[in-house]
Formats: sequence, structure tokens, C-alpha cells
Amino acid sequence: MKAWATQTQREHSALSFLFCGKRACAPGDAMGPVVRENHLLYFCISGRGEYRTQGQRYDIQAGEGFLVLPNEVAYYQADTEHPWSLIWVGFSGSQAEEYLEVCGLSQARPVFRCTSTGLLEHCVQEMMHYDTVGRGHELLLLGELYRFLGRIAMSNGTGGRKNREAASDYVELAVEYIYNHYQEDLTVAKLAKYVGLNRSYLTTVFQATMQCSPQQFLMRYRMERALQLLQAGELSVAEVAHSCGYPDPLTFSKAFKRTIGETPSYYRKKGRAERSMQTELE
Repeated sequence: MKAWATQTQREHSALSFLFCGKRACAPGDAMGPVVRENHLLYFCISGRGEYRTQGQRYDIQAGEGFLVLPNEVAYYQADTEHPWSLIWVGFSGSQAEEYLEVCGLSQARPVFRCTSTGLLEHCVQEMMHYDTVGRGHELLLLGELYRFLGRIAMSNGTGGRKNREAASDYVELAVEYIYNHYQEDLTVAKLAKYVGLNRSYLTTVFQATMQCSPQQFLMRYRMERALQLLQAGELSVAEVAHSCGYPDPLTFSKAFKRTIGETPSYYRKKGRAERSMQTELE
């Protein structure tokens, strides 16, 4: 059993950890001009230096970092009087640029600030600890990489939700959350907290976009899933109820009849009879 993904697997993965490092640079230490094959994030723990790319120069100091993009010529150098100490992480993946966008980083904006210096440094220390062959190490490294990017996104104020301008963006997030959490004890309050809006405003924009309230959308989706499970005929009514977010089968049955016009048991029985008749005709 292989412990590490192949290069082809890494290229097709959403995100893959490649390498990391930490270094206290000497005065004037320079790298480049150089072209990297993968995405690379540097972060300055102390001191300062400069970063050049795309004809632009950026002065970097403690608490700031910069992005080196694949196939872009980059040059970076430590200050001669107060040389920087850097940590860095290299990664690749089919969705790498999407994750970087969440962090507020792109070719046009390659520099960022982060107030969680200690947490970023801890992530890299953990990466260095697990950057050896071992069962589960690749998953642990990927987890730390996500944590590293998450800290940058949170500190950069670009986690996305509160900076979204279009109401449809909030609704899209809410709908996706319903799809992923409809089996849980999901409330509009939880939904509003997730997307970063107050409950009243979420209901208003949801109603305007979807022509129904979040509660109605949730119930409709639960009923759609219930119909599919009942048609499959492999689960009891109680099991279908639990699978669709109803801990009480009686509450589920009442909601199902109110929405569909039939009880779950009758709907499933009728479906079986129709399928049996269809089979006989064939």
C-alpha cells in the first residue's frame, strides 16, 4: 500500500501538500530570479525583506506574507540590516487558486497580512513533524495545510461571507448548507449564523431569490429525499424519518401527509403495487 500520492494524483486532487520550511535568513540573502512549478506561500515571522514579481516590488515586514505563483518569475531578498525569518508552504491541486481566492490572494494581489503569526508557525512546525513517510501522515499534512490557509483567510477578512455583495451569494451558501445538513436538527438560526446574516434578513433575501422561505425549502428537500428512500423500499418509515432529519417518526408522517397528501406507508405500498403491475405487464 502506497503511503504517498503519485504526481498524477496530486495534480488532480483539489489540494495537495508538497513541502514546507523555516529559515532565519542572513543579511541580504536572496532567491532568484526563479520560476516555481507549484504554488508557494511565504510568511515573514520577524525582520523584513522585499519581494518582486510581475514588475512590481513589495516591501515585506513581520506579519506579512507573499504568494509565488507557478511559472511566474519571482525574486525575494532579506533586508541587509534586519533580515527576515521566513516560513513557507508549497502546494498544488486543481482547486488551489480557488482556495487562494478565499484567502484574498491572486496574481493581482500576491501580498497579505496575518495577525495569527504563532498559529501559522505552529502549522508549519506540525507539517515538518509529519513530513516523513508514515501511515496517515499525508492526511495530517493536508489538514495542517487547510488550517494554514484558513488562518490567512480569517485574518485577511476574506473568508467570503461578510464580504459578499450579492444576495444570491448568501442564498447559494444557505442552499448548499441545507443540502449538506438536512439530516441534522437544522434551524434558520443556525443557517443564518453560518452565512453571517441575521435571521430576518436571510429570510428576506431567501424568499426573494427562491420564492419560498428557508423553512419551506428545507421541508421540500427533506420530502424529496423521503420520496426517494420510500421508493427504494429498503428502509422502514422510522428509518426514512431519521434519515431525513426527523427524530420523531410521527412528526415525519404528519409532515409527509401534509406535504404529499398521503402517509409514508401508503405511498410506499402504492409504489410497490405500481412496480409489481409494471413488472407483470413487461
